[in-house]
Amino acid sequence: MKPYEIFRRLSNSEIDAIVLVACEDDEIPDKIAGSVLSLQRVPLNRFERFPEDVRKGYVRKTLRDKRAEDLSLFVISAGLVGSKAEMIEAFLVALDLPHDGPSLTADGPVAEPPELLLKKAVADQVSAHGGRDVAIFLNAFVEQPDVSWPSLVAMLATDESLSLEDRSAS
Repeated sequence: MKPYEIFRRLSNSEIDAIVLVACEDDEIPDKIAGSVLSLQRVPLNRFERFPEDVRKGYVRKTLRDKRAEDLSLFVISAGLVGSKAEMIEAFLVALDLPHDGPSLTADGPVAEPPELLLKKAVADQVSAHGGRDVAIFLNAFVEQPDVSWPSLVAMLATDESLSLEDRSAS
């Protein structure tokens, strides 16, 4: 599932929470603002006058836009690392992947672990953190440029505990 598709399944409050945490990285607010202004074709002076709820709506719309795929991946990754660091680090430790806290440190492609080990790590994470949080993380994880894990993609497509319920209407 592409990052913009993940955002399409999240509620407005879930997106707002991810963006808020992601914006703790000094680079992200400018990247979001630039994308909103260019993709939504809103002049800066007009955007600045909008009420906060309208600006948030433009940010959500942009993150759900296919044209903002790179931005969506960047924002969701930063938001998850900032808010779900413990879960991510536990997953990386369980798979014995090189990491610094919740961040992968591998140079180049990350080899897919054995399927049984992967299934156990995923099941442990679902048990500890709930299917929705794990599904959001894993869907974003498999979209990372250096991760090509067919077994995980298949798990996300078939495992009911990893289905990402659409909450965009709430």
